[in-house]
Amino acid sequence: MSITDPYGTPAIMPGRTASVVAPKLSCGNAMAYAGQFHAREAYAWAVETSIYVDESCKHMGIGGKLHAALEEALKEQGFLNMNACIAYASNEDEYLTNNSVEFHAHLGYRMVGQFYQCGYKFGRWYDMVWMEKLIGEHGANPKRPF
Repeated sequence: MSITDPYGTPAIMPGRTASVVAPKLSCGNAMAYAGQFHAREAYAWAVETSIYVDESCKHMGIGGKLHAALEEALKEQGFLNMNACIAYASNEDEYLTNNSVEFHAHLGYRMVGQFYQCGYKFGRWYDMVWMEKLIGEHGANPKRPF
């Protein structure tokens, strides 16, 4: 079980757009992946991203390296927007800090929305924020990814 997900380490599931898994780490597991942002065709150029780094592996640069590899793979596939849905603590506690928001901001993401008390874990309610990073040109008649 991870500090960020009380329901266990996320699994890489079929249908992911791109996945990057760190080689066996002595400190634990780390992965980054992207999937479909929305089922409607108009959103084909956007993905929802997720980065998981085991608590004991944090602050070692692993997440940044995984994200860079994921971003490069997504650019090569023709995606233009990376979106991240992040649990957010109005008041940080022993289970959740806002390090993920700071991490994404450092990578060039910007805050685009906040939902209040919409996620329940560790016996309490948390907010959720959306952050976005544009990774390609948004011209007329874009080529569909893949």
